Amino acid sequence: MKSYRQYCSVARALDVVGERWVLLIVRELLALGPSRYSDLKRGLPGIASNLLAERLKAMEAEGLVERYDAPPPVGAVLYRLTDRGRELRDVVDALARWGLERMYGGVEDGDAVQPQWSALFAGLVLSPHIAPETEVVVGIETGGEAVYAILRPGTFEIRRGPAPNADVTLSGEATLVGAVLSGRLTPEQAADLGLRIVGTPAPLIDLLDPLDPLDPLDLLRSGATS
Repeated sequence: MKSYRQYCSVARALDVVGERWVLLIVRELLALGPSRYSDLKRGLPGIASNLLAERLKAMEAEGLVERYDAPPPVGAVLYRLTDRGRELRDVVDALARWGLERMYGGVEDGDAVQPQWSALFAGLVLSPHIAPETEVVVGIETGGEAVYAILRPGTFEIRRGPAPNADVTLSGEATLVGAVLSGRLTPEQAADLGLRIVGTPAPLIDLLDPLDPLDPLDLLRSGATS
């Protein structure tokens, strides 16, 4: 990786994580845990296979990720974050919150949409509010795929597929899913705009820390729900 050649902790950090795709690889491993190469490729639409291999090799050399042979029945080489790599969770959390304001214009032409990205936001933002010895399961279906987040006090898991026993499942436009998970729209407002909600949203509502509310009409005017 290129270096800024500056004796500064910010610059030294960016020497490692400032290259394109690095933090998104971290995002995928935070979201879905140990992953096959093909899983990472699937979660990073637009990355060339040789560039992904190059980034993983560099991240391994920097001590951010490690490879290991998963035992049967998986029987594949998996990538996972090291302890050092998992320390970037707070960085990804801060970026997710900071970038939220840029999400409300809706999905632009050519944008990829994958449900684990919304689920990761839910895990980062909502799991700290889970009561001790409590678990909340949130299903998310958007972009033609489904995942579910199992939220526990200060931690979470995300799994692919429909949630077998979800407390609540949000299905529909990623903009509406994100608006509910961030507290910018109530579930009722999002449902009026077309979000399908199965189950009871009460356990989810209890976790939300409402931000400045969105005017549902603003979403309609922006085309975010079209």
